[in-house]
Amino acid sequence: MNTAIIYAGKSRESEKEEKISRALAKGLEGQGHMVRLLNAYLDTDARLSSYDFIIVVTEANGILSSKIPDQVRKYLREVPGAGGKRCIAVITAGIRSNAALQNLMKIMESEGMFLTLSEVITKESDAELRGKHFRLERR
Repeated sequence: MNTAIIYAGKSRESEKEEKISRALAKGLEGQGHMVRLLNAYLDTDARLSSYDFIIVVTEANGILSSKIPDQVRKYLREVPGAGGKRCIAVITAGIRSNAALQNLMKIMESEGMFLTLSEVITKESDAELRGKHFRLERR
């Protein structure tokens, strides 16, 4: 399955989100999926319509915050093709990670995406393992 992993941290240099996205990609590729990583700050010319499945990886704006970086909403709104896609929401850390995850899910659903799973993943090793076990299905 052709899958896009969109990642965005609080700034363009989102090392943690990129590392977790790469680990997820490695796990998914082990299942035979084709995966493309998209930085929400840099890959604004991409089109999401060619992907069967989308995974969004981000973090909360701060340790005690449950807000999601504005770039996530902006990217999903401005880059064509997100609506109608099956997707997974991933938050990488934070004390209020569950609240941040709910905010991310609301953003994704408001853009017409169909959530199949939501996860809090804090380590690269966990990301690769979960990527090996995610069930990506077209419906």
